[in-house]
Amino acid sequence: MTVPYFPFSAIVGQEKLKEALILNAINPSIGGVLIFGEKGTAKSTAVRGLKNILGLNTSNKDVPLVELPLSATEEMIVGTINIPDTLKTEKIQIEYGLLHKANNGIIYIDEVNLLEDHLVDVILDAAAMGVNRIEREGVSHEHPANFILVGTMNPEEGELRPQLLDRFGISAKITTETDIAIRKDIVCRRLEWEEEKQSFSDKWQPNEISIGESIEKAKQLLPKVVLSEKYLELAINIALQANVEGHRVDIIISKTAKTLTAYSGRLEVNEGDIYRAAEYALNHRTDSLPTPPPDGNSQPDNQGDNLTNNEAKDKPSGSEPQSFQAEQSPATQNFETLDIITDTTNTNTHGKTLDKSQKVRRGKVIGSMDSNARAANQSEIAFFPSLVKGIRRGKKRLSEIDPNDLRFKRRISGRKELHVLVVDTSASMGTLQRLSYAKGLMQRILKNGYQKKNYVAVVGTQGNCAQVVLKPTRNFMKIDQVMDSIKAKGKTPLLHAIDSALNLVESFHKQNKFLTNLLVVISDGRINVPFRNSMNEDLNWLGKRIKKLSLNNFVVDSNQKFNRSFLLQKMVRIFEGRYMVMEDTLLQGKISL
Repeated sequence: MTVPYFPFSAIVGQEKLKEALILNAINPSIGGVLIFGEKGTAKSTAVRGLKNILGLNTSNKDVPLVELPLSATEEMIVGTINIPDTLKTEKIQIEYGLLHKANNGIIYIDEVNLLEDHLVDVILDAAAMGVNRIEREGVSHEHPANFILVGTMNPEEGELRPQLLDRFGISAKITTETDIAIRKDIVCRRLEWEEEKQSFSDKWQPNEISIGESIEKAKQLLPKVVLSEKYLELAINIALQANVEGHRVDIIISKTAKTLTAYSGRLEVNEGDIYRAAEYALNHRTDSLPTPPPDGNSQPDNQGDNLTNNEAKDKPSGSEPQSFQAEQSPATQNFETLDIITDTTNTNTHGKTLDKSQKVRRGKVIGSMDSNARAANQSEIAFFPSLVKGIRRGKKRLSEIDPNDLRFKRRISGRKELHVLVVDTSASMGTLQRLSYAKGLMQRILKNGYQKKNYVAVVGTQGNCAQVVLKPTRNFMKIDQVMDSIKAKGKTPLLHAIDSALNLVESFHKQNKFLTNLLVVISDGRINVPFRNSMNEDLNWLGKRIKKLSLNNFVVDSNQKFNRSFLLQKMVRIFEGRYMVMEDTLLQGKISL
């Protein structure tokens, strides 16, 4: 007997999460739901519970639920050509992917922000069109792909690109419950379910059926719901005031408002529906959420049988996923052309330069290409695609395959990167706006890391020792706090800081072997705190560690060009890194790796 999932209606709290899922079940054209939240807040439990509810009141009792693994490939998701069957029949045979399996069901992507962007694009395209196209080796095939898309993410683990965020219809933000009574209910229900799953599920079955019936009634009612011109204009004005690009949000607010109306059992959208819909639609697109009028009209006429009475008053709390916005410093105000380029595709897992043949062999295989393609590496033949191409051209035996049939592997880099910034925060950096410019440079490097989902860390100087200001993380919401905490004061224990940075790299590398490392040192070179031995001995000792790690490194001199630091230039020679003056870096506009 199949072990039942935890009942959807038995989940304590998290009303926004549950309603967002229900809205997509009623109207999948909303475009899916993105759930922001910490671990252990019933995200997965709610999605699995929804599967049960959708199967209660339909002829399809076994609604498919596809939980997409982060290790999934494009062929697993989209589908491909079944090589064994193709060889047996001498005709192209399709092997369907997860999108086919999820048709008329749910696709659930836990930690969608960690899934490769091109895979997220593929899934979002299928969700928007309701059709999945399998295009492999000149073969094109399509099939229906109607599904509810649910993605979850913890912003501390890294963000989705804004373009991908925008393609999710609505979102819900959930946090850990802090009320003791609610937490007790959560524990008691969970323990009761684990002790006797079937009897617990049976007890909640009437509630499950009630929610399922409400969803089916709302589906029937939805085509009859009227959105007046007055409230359509309100939806558009809210989108304009939120300063969100494009017209997608206007459409989603309108669709969501009509769905809320249908779920409440009404036929006309009211002002409250618009504001509630706008909150769902704008949560992940902007920090400027609309404020409903204080006359109470934002309260819907009917909450439905399975929502709490005060739900409309709930406001999402917790961490807001934000695009990177650090404080404006002179560097970012006056040198808008600054562009930090950190392309490390020419380095190995530690940072060491690779030859060309090694470089193109790295990364995950995501497809194949013809031999005349610009990026084709003709030492990497894609065997099966070549075979399929030969069969399509009438070849019936492997021996008949000729060079014109060959296809070659197409790869995408999937390695992690750690960028460690060592910033001199001594009192001397406070003069001539050195620290302000250093902050501007740091902001741009960190922003680049945010966009590429890299790990970053910051080490500063504090008195006679170093201080790890930001441990390796992809949570770029912490950057503003980091910048605010950096003040110019004290001495310059720069070598201590570099030592701490190397310790971070060594420690982090043990956990992430496929890692590219970058060290950026920003200082005026006025080192006045002894480290281990003499200056030369200390620099040579640090240099040996850097070489052992094959660590890419830059030293940025914060002095003006006519007053460069000879000590920093010496450091670069020993570290075998690259030296640049901050003034030139800002004006020329790039650090190129």
